[in-house]
Amino acid sequence: MADNEKLDTDMTSTDELFGLTSTEPIEPPKEGPIAKEFTLDIPRIPSVELPLNVSTKHSSVQKAIDMCGGIHKIKNAFKEEGPLDTQQGLEMYLNHGDPTFFNEHPLVGKKVPYRDDSIILKISIPKGTLQKNNNNVVQSLKSLDEKDYKVTPVAIVNNTIKFRELSDFQIRLDNSSAAIEFETKFKSLNWQGLQEYVETIPDNDTKPFENINNVILNRHLKSPNSDYQLPPPPKFSMIGLPHLYKYKGNPLAKKSNGITEVKASYIKNYQILLHGLTEKIKIPMEPHIDALKCYQQAKKDGIYPGTKKESRFYECLEECLAMLQKYFRQRPIWIKRHLDGLIPKRIHHTMRVALALLSYRFVMGPWRNTYIKFGIDPRTSNEYAKYQTEYFKIEKRMVNSPVGKKNIPKLPSLIFDSNRPGDIDGRFRFNGTQIPWYLMLQIDILIDEPNINEVYRKAEYLDKPNELTGWFKELDLVKMRRIMKYELGCLVQGNHNFNEYRLKYYKSIRTINEPKPKNLNTRDEDADGDINMEDSENGRQDKGEENEDEDEDDNGIMSDEADEAALEAEEAENESHVRVEETLQATGKEGNIDPNMDPTAIKSTTISDINNSVNFKYADFGDIIDRIAKLDPAEAELLESQLDGFVHESRL
Repeated sequence: MADNEKLDTDMTSTDELFGLTSTEPIEPPKEGPIAKEFTLDIPRIPSVELPLNVSTKHSSVQKAIDMCGGIHKIKNAFKEEGPLDTQQGLEMYLNHGDPTFFNEHPLVGKKVPYRDDSIILKISIPKGTLQKNNNNVVQSLKSLDEKDYKVTPVAIVNNTIKFRELSDFQIRLDNSSAAIEFETKFKSLNWQGLQEYVETIPDNDTKPFENINNVILNRHLKSPNSDYQLPPPPKFSMIGLPHLYKYKGNPLAKKSNGITEVKASYIKNYQILLHGLTEKIKIPMEPHIDALKCYQQAKKDGIYPGTKKESRFYECLEECLAMLQKYFRQRPIWIKRHLDGLIPKRIHHTMRVALALLSYRFVMGPWRNTYIKFGIDPRTSNEYAKYQTEYFKIEKRMVNSPVGKKNIPKLPSLIFDSNRPGDIDGRFRFNGTQIPWYLMLQIDILIDEPNINEVYRKAEYLDKPNELTGWFKELDLVKMRRIMKYELGCLVQGNHNFNEYRLKYYKSIRTINEPKPKNLNTRDEDADGDINMEDSENGRQDKGEENEDEDEDDNGIMSDEADEAALEAEEAENESHVRVEETLQATGKEGNIDPNMDPTAIKSTTISDINNSVNFKYADFGDIIDRIAKLDPAEAELLESQLDGFVHESRL
């Protein structure tokens, strides 16, 4: 072949053919030739994008076509009409032609809707140019003069089938005598063979797995299968596409010179968690053995394992331990959010490690999500009944309403100062005049409300606690919950004048599901002073959707076990590792920041604090803008002026 012969190469491109695609008028270039025009009156062709490494060899292309069932199957797939969900699609068999018979699991490809057309270009370049440029087409074209190559559009791809399903597990049955016999008898379509196969199968096989313990593997075979005679399931993967796990980047990871590094360190806190209230569950008397080892090593060396000496983590931990020990003497069972306001900011980063050294947790039951002092067993005495937790939740339709936004208080930041030094912040308590900061409430901070206090004082305790109601009888808890839900609903609506007859009814109910008298159902007449809420698209569309067992006048307040997702956002206490903040490590006395400290570390901590101060699951557009404004006021102002709001992901 002569040196001046051309080598034809096909590639798909539009930018290189037409240059810029902007609709704005473009001034003609001052130098260089004007791009050549081509007619697009060329064939329209379909394409199949295969998850295979197909070479340009005819045998490779033919094998790919055979794996899809042949050219006629591909053509039929392109002829299908209607919604994608109703289309059969194109099946591709990875082991097509192998003796796998009925256990082959194909991948299904579907046509891509609304796909932009692509142009196939034929590019002719001198022979040997690709080899000189490591088969890089772009580099090859750059190395040539415009007169040395030729570009011609030859077709437009206007219909494409893509494979986006997961590849299922494949099982080879080459060594399974039952599978081989089945395939041989049925594939021959000989009636005598079919009859012999059926007669060999017992009518009532009581031991179908009899040979499962006598598996013999032939390791010399390419696919060493066992003597397992049962056919495999028709499909293993229950989903077509992978789950979206919503992984997030490490907030401490910083990119420098193309390398991403994590500057801060993480420490495992070894918090002891108890799952259940049965007698088999033993109450721990001391911390996890690994937590003790770390603490003893820190006392010996003066450096907590996993931290640096200059971070002063051990010194801060000792100070935090001393403060928590004092608080646990005052109160043996705490909610972490209440302690957040009592621990100073300069040592707050050691709090989870300190709690793991002093307390354990129940993850379910009446004392769920509390920190309990080692050796204290709340199951032994009803004096611990007042520390049981009740969780309340305001419905989203109420939170998003204009009245609700006005009356529901903003959550505090992760680190704050209690307005009652040495005691739980008063804004966490419920007295009937304010909505608490946090709706994970212990019984003893509910009894400031007179009506709940009246029920609490008359409550009769059980002989021993259970996992649902703890020491209380269920009826007493129902009374307290209904009063709480009713008053919370009124306060969300800005109504402080509670209906005394309704409260009297709640305190006197005799059964758990006692129906409410009709004369108390005064929502339409508004006799109790409730303010009518505007209907919301997120609210109930039909009264039939409401739980018949629940009170009809809860005013959008629910009581239930704490939602783990809500706790993660509000309390940020589900992490098993503690992050050692650079800002907190570098601080000396409270309020004094080391001037030599990296300012980016300060910003990192600020972002973390702000993120923990808002529940993004329920935040509206204004909440997000407010948070952005704390970091970048100019950017927040720009976003507020250009955006009208957010669209929920379910409506995208």
